[in-house]
Amino acid sequence: MIDILESSPIAQFAIGSDHRITHWNRACELMTGRSAREMVGTDRQWEPFYPDKRSMLADFIVEGDFGGIIKAYVGKRVGKSMIVPNAWEATDSFEDIGGQPRHIAFLAAPLFDNDKSMVGAVETLQDITEQRKFEQALIHSEEGYRILAENVPDGVALMQDISLVLVNHAFADMFGYTNPEELIGKRADDLIDLEYRERFRTSIDAIQSGASIEKVLRWPALTREGREFWVEGHPNPMKWENRPAVLSTVVDITETRFKEIAIEEETQRLRRENLQLKSSIKDRYKLGDIVGKSPAMQEIYELILRAASTNANVILYGESGTGKELAAKAIHDMSNRCDKAFVPVNCSAIPETLFESEFFGYRKGAFTGANADKPGFLDLADGGTLFLDEVGDLPPNMQVKLLRAIEGIGYTPVGDTRARTSDFRIISATNKNLTDQTAKGLMREDFFYRIHVVPLRLPALRDRKEDIAFLADYFLQKFGHGRKLPTMPGRAMEALYAYDWPGNVRELQNVVHRYLTVGRLDFVYPDRAPINGRAGDRRQASGGLRSAVEDLEKDMISSALNQAGWNKSRAAIILGIPRKTLFRKMKKAGLI
Repeated sequence: MIDILESSPIAQFAIGSDHRITHWNRACELMTGRSAREMVGTDRQWEPFYPDKRSMLADFIVEGDFGGIIKAYVGKRVGKSMIVPNAWEATDSFEDIGGQPRHIAFLAAPLFDNDKSMVGAVETLQDITEQRKFEQALIHSEEGYRILAENVPDGVALMQDISLVLVNHAFADMFGYTNPEELIGKRADDLIDLEYRERFRTSIDAIQSGASIEKVLRWPALTREGREFWVEGHPNPMKWENRPAVLSTVVDITETRFKEIAIEEETQRLRRENLQLKSSIKDRYKLGDIVGKSPAMQEIYELILRAASTNANVILYGESGTGKELAAKAIHDMSNRCDKAFVPVNCSAIPETLFESEFFGYRKGAFTGANADKPGFLDLADGGTLFLDEVGDLPPNMQVKLLRAIEGIGYTPVGDTRARTSDFRIISATNKNLTDQTAKGLMREDFFYRIHVVPLRLPALRDRKEDIAFLADYFLQKFGHGRKLPTMPGRAMEALYAYDWPGNVRELQNVVHRYLTVGRLDFVYPDRAPINGRAGDRRQASGGLRSAVEDLEKDMISSALNQAGWNKSRAAIILGIPRKTLFRKMKKAGLI
């Protein structure tokens, strides 16, 4: 590497992981006026450029502090290199580098050893003073700008505070105007589809201020006649008459975008067909972490699969403990948002005073204790799913704040001045009747209709008792942590079936967990449980050994049948006997 650096005509230096200079090539000596002898071994790489100690690009690369790069070069050209992997580039201006004013383009990349471990970084310094002077001469000269812009086949637009300052003929033609002068002074967002204007303004403001380094933007636009088409812009922040502005090339990508949409629609069609195929499979006993084989659950599985194939908002109704969050997670995991976050929020647990900071996030210094930026639920759910549990407990004044974000209008983090948007899907859950809540004024009607698009009602456990054996077996395996566990005796299973489960599946889970821990069945409401089964329960052999064996055999057969949902073939496998033998013993025990 020493030979490569020394032979390079471009100024370069390298630092180690301790930020000390390891190489300072001849070109770097000529540019900065500092010799390798006085620089190598020190951490003074900043000294030829800045009056006070600060990090160079190479230092940020060693630290992995890419946010620090952006902060250090706010308002200047900065971003990831499009050519060199893992590298960042930036430009800066200096009054005196090596005895003369210069514009320098920096590029820094990590250095790796043979084990692919980072051992330092190398930084390249290119003098772009003449290039910069040429660019400034063209940009600040309207005649020069016209020459440049009109000889480019793509549209070119200069925006300042969202208004169009300059456009070329190609841009005007693209939007159906014969003369570029017709567009001067017009708001750029007026050329964008109404639904996307707020996001367009937010993006352009962020680029103009240096808060964003987005290089490519795509928007549905409108011609003068109102025809919709798609454009792709390549914006760059700059100064125009000493004020921030955005210069962008613009191309018509309608044909490309329509092809992409066609591919997306085909992908969605295939996904729906796949989900429909899955939904036609009968006798499912599990979907995600939801367990059950009853007709009621088969219907729920089909509704979950259908809901997963769309982006519509879903509302889950059901008593406490019926598995509403599991259903919401299943919808998310089988949707096209599965690669993004699933963000559960307990609405009843958020005080009104903390609503905005929790949902919208806050900026450092927004209030006492805000020592760093914190993203809100909407930031975390961008591209994914926001699960609003106990949504019926959300007060109307909170509903109206959230409604604006749901409708795509945007939200503003506490302590910030710029609105943000987030692309998220709402899945809500409640054990309340939201129609009654709306009639009583406890829920806003517009909020209700926003979240109540696809309603789905989860059955109580007492209404699908045929699933108890499957659920008990599932929880035995879950809490057994892979250990081979005995099945629950028949009398214990009879107790589970006889109980009416006011706490639903969550209560059954706790009962099975307790059974494994203390060896007996304890119910929350013992008066509703006619049997208090005990693990390892032994009957008194008052009727003789044969009678006791027959009773034990009946218990084991009953337990196996319950676990198998009374599927005789599966019960025979559990007992390890032939199906014919099971049938004969069932008949003898009076079970058929």
